[in-house]
Amino acid sequence: MLLVLGLLAAWRPAAAQLLSPGPLANAHASIDGDNNCGKCHQSGRQVVEALCLSCHKDLAARLAAGAGLHGRNYKGKACEQCHVEHIGRGAKLVRWPGGSPDKLDHDLTGWTLEGDHRQVTCRKCHTKTSSLGKAQYLGEKPACASCHKDVHTGRFGKDCQRCHDLTEWKAFDQKAFDHKLARFALDGKHRDVACAKCHPQDRWTGLDFATCEGCHQDPHRGEFKPKACTACHNTAGWDGAADKLRQDHPWLSLRGGHRRVKCETCHDRGNTKAPSKGGACVDCHRQVHQARFGNRCESCHGGIQWLGLADKIGRDAHDRTSYPLAGRHTQVACAACHKPALPVARRFRGLATDRCGACHADVHQGEFASRGGGECGPCHGVDGFSPTRFGLRDHASTAFPLEGKHEATPCSGCHLAARPRLDLRVPGKRACADCHANPHGQQFAAEMSRGGCAQCHAAADWHRPRIDHATWPLTGAHARAACASCHGAGKQADQPAAYRGVPRDCAGCHDDVHAGQFATTPARACGDCHDTRAFKLPAFDHAALARYPLDGKHAPARCAACHPTAELRNGATAVRYRLGYRECRDCHANPHREPGR
Repeated sequence: MLLVLGLLAAWRPAAAQLLSPGPLANAHASIDGDNNCGKCHQSGRQVVEALCLSCHKDLAARLAAGAGLHGRNYKGKACEQCHVEHIGRGAKLVRWPGGSPDKLDHDLTGWTLEGDHRQVTCRKCHTKTSSLGKAQYLGEKPACASCHKDVHTGRFGKDCQRCHDLTEWKAFDQKAFDHKLARFALDGKHRDVACAKCHPQDRWTGLDFATCEGCHQDPHRGEFKPKACTACHNTAGWDGAADKLRQDHPWLSLRGGHRRVKCETCHDRGNTKAPSKGGACVDCHRQVHQARFGNRCESCHGGIQWLGLADKIGRDAHDRTSYPLAGRHTQVACAACHKPALPVARRFRGLATDRCGACHADVHQGEFASRGGGECGPCHGVDGFSPTRFGLRDHASTAFPLEGKHEATPCSGCHLAARPRLDLRVPGKRACADCHANPHGQQFAAEMSRGGCAQCHAAADWHRPRIDHATWPLTGAHARAACASCHGAGKQADQPAAYRGVPRDCAGCHDDVHAGQFATTPARACGDCHDTRAFKLPAFDHAALARYPLDGKHAPARCAACHPTAELRNGATAVRYRLGYRECRDCHANPHREPGR
């Protein structure tokens, strides 16, 4: 019997060599061998495209979308037309159209190479490599920014060809250039100026265009500084300044009652001269704030809009106060803080701004009165009450630092809304069982009393417990078995998985395929013939275990020749191993029959 098994073992590799046309290439070496044919082939068929794409998922997506070289040209075609296998480890798996990557007609990919792109080597753009160091050609994008650095840092958008072509980067059509893409849009008379007038010697950056004086001389010789030229003039033309002044007076609106006032009424020394009695509002108007805000009414009020603060002017001026507006505060209506119901003396001056609680209700109901003086700033910012700035590092300073899976748990997972407001303290909750259900019932009551769940589990990964299996060592196939195959759920639906009282003998988990033949005298345990590596016998000592040495022609005989599948005395059907044979005639007919017998 041992000889038969040895011959079968020796025949198996030989048969594999007869079945396999040859070794797979290096890229597929991990699935080489006769047991892996089904990874690429189906019975009675050649290479199956669906099996190839089950591994090459990125290529499957391209084929489905009809994109790229494969999706546009090889959809529905057999993979092996271009990718030939079983011709050796070092064989090339790709048959390129044209014979090599650099001879490929790039039009087939859906992206035609134009201009200087025709001179670029494949690897200049296709820089990715596989785990074997081979070039990869999937996944590249045709956008300019995928290969080229945007020297304009996004200021002109992503369409480079609006200014540049594929032949030379520095050459672009100046007439077609949309100046709105630059930081200085051209309007009015500026549209008619030649490019070289402002960009001498092809100088495109570092130009002074913050003020008109960067290009134009001041004919007023500084008379109206610090006011800008645009206070009187615009790009439509230099003339017409008076009309422009009436529509957009530099600091005082000429709408409403001011519109009816003649220029010389105030500008008694000429329209380009300041009024003789002064240019401040208080020179004409009575002060209602009793000089508490100075004499520059325009800092807060826009022109004649006396009763309504000019929004932009008022908010900018707020930066010069002791309480600059930032974040969500910039969206608050002025009257929300500067309440009209307050006396004039307290409406703008003397408002409490040193603490958030002066305006906002404490939603935590005093929980953090002892932390940071009860101020909101350590956890919240003016950009919004949520999300909080209280992070992992802050949590580490509490009695419960966050580790492992706890780091990814949302705050509301532990800080439940048990009170009208969020309970952030979670008093008394420190042990795992305070938050988590015990899936083991009372099986580990002793361990729980000593150290809780941490005896076996960690916060990083609940499903990979630290178990000492020394009382029942896991060897052979047992080491590869899933925990649930032995520690399955209880018989009842509400019972936990069993970890205590699990059978330790073979029959506790495995069926007796021998139908009780070895339970009789002399009884044999499973370990007498089998080990944990595999159920198939690695070797069988027929002389010692069966008390019947295999000699001569008995040695190469097939096991099934003597041990057939048959019905046993107990009515079960199994391979009969206990035969009760001792003499030749129990198996063999007597060819020497004596006459008369």
